Amino acid sequence: MASEDDLTRQVDELSAMVAIYSSDWCVVDEYQRIYCLSVTEEEWKITLQVHLPETYPSQSSPEFQIHTPWLRDEERVILESGLLSICRENEGECVLHLLAEKVRQHLQERDDSKSGSEVESSLETWISLDGNGSDSDTPSGAPSVPEAEIEIPEILHGEPFTDRKSTFQGHIAFPVMSVKQVKMVLRKLYENRKIANATHNIMAYRIELPSTGAFLQDCDDDGETAAAARVLHLLQIVDARNVVVIVSRWFGGILLHLDRFKHISNAARNMLELTGFIENKDKVKKKTVKSKRK
Repeated sequence: MASEDDLTRQVDELSAMVAIYSSDWCVVDEYQRIYCLSVTEEEWKITLQVHLPETYPSQSSPEFQIHTPWLRDEERVILESGLLSICRENEGECVLHLLAEKVRQHLQERDDSKSGSEVESSLETWISLDGNGSDSDTPSGAPSVPEAEIEIPEILHGEPFTDRKSTFQGHIAFPVMSVKQVKMVLRKLYENRKIANATHNIMAYRIELPSTGAFLQDCDDDGETAAAARVLHLLQIVDARNVVVIVSRWFGGILLHLDRFKHISNAARNMLELTGFIENKDKVKKKTVKSKRK
């Protein structure tokens, strides 16, 4: 049970966080006491989500989650260990500001050259490339084509739309004939700082292997659990081939519950309609009307 002193200290601390971090601090669920802070340094961004137990700070520490698509497992462990150490070393005290500054310090200490290699490596592991840990879509024994000789597919961007402060935008690239091209598309997208700083970049691809007629396909939620599988399922039911679809979501601080899946699917569907993988409904209606007149 929350004590009056804990509640008073929480209110005071939350007021301070709003004053210090302004629009970077947002309320996810006030009733459940879940909050979110975006920490940005240069092109790097980490979103820290915290839950305040009823007995915080007198008896409990905040529960936290780190959200960012480029953070490698090893670096994530280091950062999480640092945050846990702060909680242990400051038991009974308010620590939200200390946690936020630890994240900022972590970003500031990243060496520029190291950062570039880490992003490259994180993109390599961001997607499970062929379902068994391999990053090759080349048949065994076949010569590998150097990436420099592979052409990056054209990337098209949909119109962003917003619901309750969360913004969604679809992206599509085709023809994508190899997993190497999928990775090239992701790297190209991440050159855009706004896209790189999205809360989630949900991705799915589907590639037909001409030699067997089988499909090489995979997806990645990027922290938006169960979202990417829906996009991949959409690619399957419309039989879209040799294409990669990415949906960026910028979280606005208000939970959308199941509506977020609807918006992600609609953003993906809009890109498939735009590029002809799904026939536009308006065109279908016009064709039907013309056929009836005849």
